[in-house]
Amino acid sequence: MSHTVFIAVQGNDRLVEVDLPGNASIEFVRASIKEAGIEIDGEFILFLDEDDDPIEWLGDKRPHHIKHGAKLHLAKCRKIDVTIHYLEQTKRHSFAPGTRIRRVKAWAVDRFKLAERDAAEHVLQVCGSTDRPPTDTPLHKLVNHGHCELCFDLVPDVRVEG
Repeated sequence: MSHTVFIAVQGNDRLVEVDLPGNASIEFVRASIKEAGIEIDGEFILFLDEDDDPIEWLGDKRPHHIKHGAKLHLAKCRKIDVTIHYLEQTKRHSFAPGTRIRRVKAWAVDRFKLAERDAAEHVLQVCGSTDRPPTDTPLHKLVNHGHCELCFDLVPDVRVEG
């Protein structure tokens, strides 16, 4: 039985769909990625969804935990160092490249001890911009080439009144 997985590559906006057999070895995964037109060099690290630890490329391991509909992230960063500013406070933490904005915000809300209502009214905004990435955006989509760090401000969301 095969299942479909989606591959997101750091530095590329493309999302590639690949069918893998249920018992695919890591070498089969690698070959399928190359067959889909994605060049993999020695710098790329493979992550499953928001897992903190990468999938190792070596040997005939069978990444049995890759499920139908899963998202694989090919990143050049093992971790992404995130700095978040809220009012006069700053917090820092390292996240896996596949970590989505919603998880980073939840971490920030906990660290800054925001009340539930305040948390619902705040969003993450990229420092020095007005860019507020969607909550399902993986961190590796936001980093600049050659850098493994991001900066956000935790700011009030736009309120609609009336």
